[in-house]
Amino acid sequence: MAAQQLRKFELAREHLVLDTHEAFSYHWRVWELTGLIRPSGRSRPRYLLQAISLNVLVTLLFPLTLLARLILTRNLQELCENLTITMTDIAANFKFINVFLVRRQLDRIRELLQVLDRRALSVQHPEELDALRQAVSTARRSFRIFAGIFVVGTLLSCIRVAIAKERRLLYPAWFAVDWLSSDLAYVCICCYQLFGLIVQAIQDCANDSYPPAYLCVLTGHMRALELRVRRLGYPGHPECPSWCRIVQLELHDCIEDFIHISQLHASIQQILSIACLAQFLCTATVQCTVAMHFLYVTDSHDLSAMMLSSVFFLAVTLGVFIICYFGDRMRSQSEQLCDAFYACNWLDQSPQFRRLLIFTLMRSQRTFCIYAGGYIAVTLETFEQVIRSTYSAFTLLLRAK
Repeated sequence: MAAQQLRKFELAREHLVLDTHEAFSYHWRVWELTGLIRPSGRSRPRYLLQAISLNVLVTLLFPLTLLARLILTRNLQELCENLTITMTDIAANFKFINVFLVRRQLDRIRELLQVLDRRALSVQHPEELDALRQAVSTARRSFRIFAGIFVVGTLLSCIRVAIAKERRLLYPAWFAVDWLSSDLAYVCICCYQLFGLIVQAIQDCANDSYPPAYLCVLTGHMRALELRVRRLGYPGHPECPSWCRIVQLELHDCIEDFIHISQLHASIQQILSIACLAQFLCTATVQCTVAMHFLYVTDSHDLSAMMLSSVFFLAVTLGVFIICYFGDRMRSQSEQLCDAFYACNWLDQSPQFRRLLIFTLMRSQRTFCIYAGGYIAVTLETFEQVIRSTYSAFTLLLRAK
């Protein structure tokens, strides 16, 4: 009996607490650890010392060592392997810097989410709350999926070094010391690479998972508003004098929420435009490079190199697919939101209600969509085009071989 009462209390408490910004708790923790955002309670000098030291040692120097090795590469096989790693790392750093540049928009998004959360809590409709909590859960799950991929990639790099018959680094890189002859230099470089690899993997995990997370939460709020709009005027009581006024006030609230969602979409467009464009360019380059790598590594029987290339191929392809999938879901949900305004009980309402509804319909007919670089729609159609282009390039390389 006590257990049942405790369960009821927990369920009631869940309905009183809602914070959709929790979907990005992992990402904000990573950005705090890597120096992009100052944690609350930490002094500014200490924060600056940590941020500058970490980003100079890893965000700046780590890709420079990869780029230097790429320039010094002497054969096509090494070029393919190095280019895959270098392009992925440089693109990840561009997305990392982009987060720093749009950090004010991130604060604006948090404010808008708090406003929308308060509205959902005031309405207290189970379906709306479930839709929002499911969006938060899905966003957090996407982070864990990317984390798993980067853990596999990091472990594979360590295994390659452990089973190698001769000395090799975790990743092909150039250092101004003879690490082949010096034990101390080799240990120091491996420790630096392992530290840099872990930091970069954490950064990449947040960089690749925050676009779908924001799209998922935006879609969840659209879904909650859709459910609210569809209920407008139901059940109908046209004989009640105050009923029409109450429904009109509810429409006012829905329009206000729609404006907030439009502002949320505009802010998310700003933070995702460069990130999605970098992801598309990185994916196209890595996929073509991995295709060449498979063609030329096959002759050397370097299974570990092929496995590592496969992990990179899977990571960048999955990254684009997840972004396009949630972008497509968001676009479809905006169309359903427009249909919801048609589906409400507007026939029994006052002329003022209908005028407001017409103006809202005119705006809601403009479908929400995220554009990479302001031009490329982030949808499943775009993902299909990316895969087709990769297949065409691979076929061309296969014929050339």
